[in-house]
Amino acid sequence: MKVIQTNTAAEKPKGAPFVIDRCAFRYGERIDMAVLTLDESKVYNWPMVYILANSEFAYVGQTTSVATRIGQHGASEEKKDFDSVNIIYNKEFNVSAVTDYEHKLIGLMHADGRYKLTNKNDGMADTNYFSKPQYSDMFEDLWENLRQLELTDHAIHEIEESEVFKYSPYKSLTVDQKVALDKILCTIDNGLDKAKPIVIEGMPGTGKTILVIFLLKMLRDNPKYADMNIRIVEPVTSLRNTLRKTLANVSGMGNDDIIGPSDLIKPKLGYKVGEKKCFDIVLVDEAHRLKQRVNLGTQFGNYDLVNKTLSLPKEATQMDWIIDQAKLPIFFYDPLQTVGPSCLGSSVVRSTLGSAVENPIKLDSQMRVKGGKKYLNYISSILANEHPPPLSFPDYEFVLHGSFGSFITSFEKSLSQYNLTRMVAGYAWKWATKGKSDSSLFDIEIDGIGRRWNCTYDNWVGKGFDNQSIAHEVGCIHSIQGYDLSYAYVLIGEDIELDSQTGLLRANKDNYFDRNGFATASPEELTQYIKNIYYVLLTRGIYGTHVYVKNPELREYISKYFS
Repeated sequence: MKVIQTNTAAEKPKGAPFVIDRCAFRYGERIDMAVLTLDESKVYNWPMVYILANSEFAYVGQTTSVATRIGQHGASEEKKDFDSVNIIYNKEFNVSAVTDYEHKLIGLMHADGRYKLTNKNDGMADTNYFSKPQYSDMFEDLWENLRQLELTDHAIHEIEESEVFKYSPYKSLTVDQKVALDKILCTIDNGLDKAKPIVIEGMPGTGKTILVIFLLKMLRDNPKYADMNIRIVEPVTSLRNTLRKTLANVSGMGNDDIIGPSDLIKPKLGYKVGEKKCFDIVLVDEAHRLKQRVNLGTQFGNYDLVNKTLSLPKEATQMDWIIDQAKLPIFFYDPLQTVGPSCLGSSVVRSTLGSAVENPIKLDSQMRVKGGKKYLNYISSILANEHPPPLSFPDYEFVLHGSFGSFITSFEKSLSQYNLTRMVAGYAWKWATKGKSDSSLFDIEIDGIGRRWNCTYDNWVGKGFDNQSIAHEVGCIHSIQGYDLSYAYVLIGEDIELDSQTGLLRANKDNYFDRNGFATASPEELTQYIKNIYYVLLTRGIYGTHVYVKNPELREYISKYFS
């Protein structure tokens, strides 16, 4: 094969200034060329991005002929309520760049919260192209221009640290998420009358929750599925409220789209007494947190009411509820995140779902932890007493602190730079401050340094953005499962210890204070629950995980796994 080389090199963008032309948008009319400052040849034939807006809603698009495209929107019933169009021009734009900018604007403007977006999400993709890093740098200038025009409110770094951005339905999917999506859509299109439960299995950070939100949005936007009763069941209360907040700025979405397991029997959501399969599709996020009738504390009454209403046996599980009421239940599941006796263990899930859980659709691409799947497998292997050889992670901070003072100093530094940094711990300290406002009281005291447990389960991570006292609390498993953190500072307490005879990790029940977590559990089960809790805590950090181990012997043992 003959290769011909030339001296011609493509010129990289130099960062030309943006021109944003704003004019009125009127339903049934074409764009008013007379009020534009842009040259007519560019308006008819140049790649551009545009934003349609009114006081509440916005729509982001891109085109190679803005005059033609805005004319098409002017004839669309869907766009009749917009009253302005903002045309974004740059002399260095090309088709790849404006497609990339469109996707960036959609994702950031949704999380910014200035407008509710009416965009669909089926075209979202993260593609590479020539000089993409230079165009990404230029985008920051464009965003600041949009802030000056009051089309956006917050800086990019603030938005990217927010929960709304992390759980946005406007995300580009990984290859394995797309494969899972295609399999789900194929099952739906083949008919719900013959559909069987689907299990999507993935480790922390593989994008299970993102796929749940993306799928709901995609199905709602497609006229083919418009008449279907589709809901997300989120068993984790705090995450349920976070996801509702995420969808608040998405046109056509509302609080009733994200429900708890017991909400399945609410008539306003579709339930009809005596009828089976009232829901067409139910997407179950964090399915490992579905409950069985064990260690429910004050929740037994409500639990029994649901079973009675559905005419199910008293010992039926929340998974049984969903299968009873959904034509197609889709469970997003990680068996290593079962953290207590009330959660459905692997044996219960296997007996309920059979082949679906034995042959799940796998998500493997790591979207959260920069240490990748290698890091997650390493943590899993350490906790499983497999004694892996020490590994290092050049792109990930995995740090063991020799003192609690060093741990706290490092935490303060990270928190000052990254708002989404939090301290989390195993349930190895009593919750002495529960219901007490006296700030001089602490739950956790080590080397003269005091800290309090999370004051709330409800969106504890998010509330720390605006409240520094909350950001300095220590989150337990019930406040953190399902959430991403920029940096996770994990405090390992004396609820887990090293057995001096076997050299294996084991639970110390005397130092584990979540009663619902140990009642009815055998020593072996409790050990596995506590290991799973630390597996969850140690896999929250995007950029790094810092660790302090209170027990000196365990700290010495753990130290060999840190470079």
